[in-house]
Amino acid sequence: MQQFPKAVAYYYKRWHEFEMELHHHPAMEIMYVIDGKCQIEIDDRIVDMRKGQYIFIQGHVKHRLIIDTDYPCRMLNVEFIFHSNDRSHYMSIDQLFQTHPSLKTLFDQNERYFLLKDDEAVYFTLRHLVLELDHQSANNQLLIDNLMVQLLLWIDRNRREHNEQTDNQHLKKALTYIHEHYDTEIKVDNLARITHLHPSYLHKIFRLSLGMTINQYITKVRLDKAKMLLVNTEIPVTEISNYVGVNTSQYFSNLFKKETGLSPSSYREHFREI
Repeated sequence: MQQFPKAVAYYYKRWHEFEMELHHHPAMEIMYVIDGKCQIEIDDRIVDMRKGQYIFIQGHVKHRLIIDTDYPCRMLNVEFIFHSNDRSHYMSIDQLFQTHPSLKTLFDQNERYFLLKDDEAVYFTLRHLVLELDHQSANNQLLIDNLMVQLLLWIDRNRREHNEQTDNQHLKKALTYIHEHYDTEIKVDNLARITHLHPSYLHKIFRLSLGMTINQYITKVRLDKAKMLLVNTEIPVTEISNYVGVNTSQYFSNLFKKETGLSPSSYREHFREI
């Protein structure tokens, strides 16, 4: 027996003023906004959706559609399940996961839904999938399976690119804070709060993007500033530590020498002579 995604409901619908009953079903659902805008109530939250956006909702998650009277909305909905039968598909969902491991995260029940903006590839594939489903027969089953695989792959790519872009935005926000507050005490919890990320995930972003930990980056910024101040200003060496947010001049001196091989005084003398 092979498990493979099977569409169980699919339809176009132009909605006017409407409030759906809160409901849930075993099928996973993709709701795509073709035109207009709407809201989805899900997990006690209201999610706003506009043209070109779609939401992927896991099975058994309570949700409902809300349409404002002033903003009609045309949507394409597809609901699907993982289905087993005796008919062999050209590949199983497990084989697909092995080929593209990131696909498995689409069905992580801990992430009960996700909202994405399309670059038209998802809608293009959805349209063709629904058209083939409308004329489903033994002759086009392979094409339907192929379109379902394409749909999942496009959504996976769309989601990974969205996450990478979001991570870059969070990283930029954290870096800006560090560069504006290096002269004060910076705690990882401060950075986690302003980026709205868990500290461990923020650490992961720094390691993947910059090849260093958060504290290593903060130290680098402080020492780079110290080098500039030592060479280009007359600020006493004993006060430089205060300018770059290091608690004591002795600790600053030890940190500086470990990094450069020179004491702050020697660094100033050496580079001013060059």
